[in-house]
Amino acid sequence: MSTSVVDEPSANEETSPLSFPLTSLPDPLTLSCLARVSRLDHLALSLVSKRYRSLVISPELYKTRSLLGRTDECHYVCLSTKTYPTSRWFILRREYTKTCQENAAAEDLVPVLSFPTQLPELSSFVALDWGIYVIGGLTNDSRTSDVLLLDCRTNTWRHAPSMGVARASAAVGVVGGKIYVFGGCESFDCSNWAEVFDPKTQTWDVLVPMPDRNEGDNLIRETLVMDEKVYAVSLWDGSFYYSPREGKWGRKKKSETQSYYCVIEKVLYSCDKFGSLVWRDSEEMEWKEVKGLKALRLKFPSSASFRSFANEKCVSKLSSFGVNIVVSSVRATFDVWWDVWCTEISLERREEEGEIWGTIESEAVTVVDHVPSGRVPVEVLCSATVYV
Repeated sequence: MSTSVVDEPSANEETSPLSFPLTSLPDPLTLSCLARVSRLDHLALSLVSKRYRSLVISPELYKTRSLLGRTDECHYVCLSTKTYPTSRWFILRREYTKTCQENAAAEDLVPVLSFPTQLPELSSFVALDWGIYVIGGLTNDSRTSDVLLLDCRTNTWRHAPSMGVARASAAVGVVGGKIYVFGGCESFDCSNWAEVFDPKTQTWDVLVPMPDRNEGDNLIRETLVMDEKVYAVSLWDGSFYYSPREGKWGRKKKSETQSYYCVIEKVLYSCDKFGSLVWRDSEEMEWKEVKGLKALRLKFPSSASFRSFANEKCVSKLSSFGVNIVVSSVRATFDVWWDVWCTEISLERREEEGEIWGTIESEAVTVVDHVPSGRVPVEVLCSATVYV
């Protein structure tokens, strides 16, 4: 029997990191290679060497992935419970959930680094490219003008430039790569009632005043972007919008009575708290049911559950994930335990029927720890897609 012997390296030979082929390449070529690797493997790559770690978390890698068309869609979900000192963030990835379908015991929502304290109450959330902005809110019962940014390339937090005025529960939407914010101020007639943030220049500018605004327009319960307009659904007086392209304000003819909204391929979808998903593609059209989703109601609290938890607050979100919809719902189990469901639904428009059909593609669930009786339960603060 023969035995092969590996020669020992000489004293002037480096065994690390040159033992890895990519380490001998210049950074631009290494970035080009790493950009072709799924983000699911970036954590493992970061453990190879310090150089790999610095490249994996560098903005240059995101730029390279963007140029090569290799960015991934990642869906982030933020939860808040009074039993935790911080808001809790999770990622829902398609690759991950498909793997977990074969293993029911695996956790589908992947936890990521959270902000070190609870985020301000009544903050507004908006996703732009690779980041999620947390805008305004209440700190010690007072409105704040602070803006926080979650960099989803590295899952790290930093402060963005503050707004010109403090806000809570403001309308916020992205059009043309800029963030438009209005409402939620202490006074509805303040001069900075509506502002726009340009991430390229890192500056806020005041928008033209809304000529006929009233106190009801300052109380926003939902925001959506459609046809390059930012729509706000107020608590009192229906909905209104701002058009950045035209630089003017307007009001919708109909008041919105649904609970949650999102727009996919110019179709407006809405869902009530009991899981009824409806759609329409024009303001003149009446709402129509999305067919094939009777099972969706089971993912939402029933009317009986609400009667059982009359003193509890249950919050859900409706959001886009590429061309699909994600319905986030909170459900009470065993009186004091709560779990959060994220149900991804694909949509098919059947022109001959004049209907839209939905198919549940995947479901992710995470169980939230014990919530003592009488405490405010889990809230879904944010459900948004970024490209990293």
